[in-house]
Amino acid sequence: MAQSDVYSTPHRIVHWITAALIIGLVPVGMFMASIPYPPNPGANPALKDSLYEWHKSFGLIVLLLAIARVALKVTQGTPPPEASLTRFQRAASAAVHHLLYLLIFLVPFTGWLPTSMCYGPVNLFWTIDVTLPFRGAEATCSAIYKVHLGGALLMSALVLVHVGAALMHLVVIKDGVFRRMWG
Repeated sequence: MAQSDVYSTPHRIVHWITAALIIGLVPVGMFMASIPYPPNPGANPALKDSLYEWHKSFGLIVLLLAIARVALKVTQGTPPPEASLTRFQRAASAAVHHLLYLLIFLVPFTGWLPTSMCYGPVNLFWTIDVTLPFRGAEATCSAIYKVHLGGALLMSALVLVHVGAALMHLVVIKDGVFRRMWG
């Protein structure tokens, strides 16, 4: 496989860090949201607050990595599609990748915006205030959080499709597609 057929080292690093964060953020987000508030049984406000702070901070890191991904794509380009892909595989790959790119912007932003609007401040790892300068009603924030949750669930499904396709190319088809991002 020629070097021009492989993603650059910065592309690969950003890809794998983003993937690890997303794979961690979704279940943590679901778990933290399930922890009840006092006086409900099972309430653990210290754990809930801590998980929310970690979730918000790493979500903002995903948003920064999304910006880095686009910057890398613009400045370094990307390898051409694998020549062995069928027309359907190219179209499916493009669709999944474009949706994932959209969602790695949309999901963090739709968490950050309503948190800033209704539940600020938003701090990056308990230190740097990154609260957006918007205020809103609880109903608006609730609606945006629904977009956040729906986007996270859709992104989770697309990540499963993406991983499944990558593994299919690695184990079944053995055509080099997986090695383009593995290195």
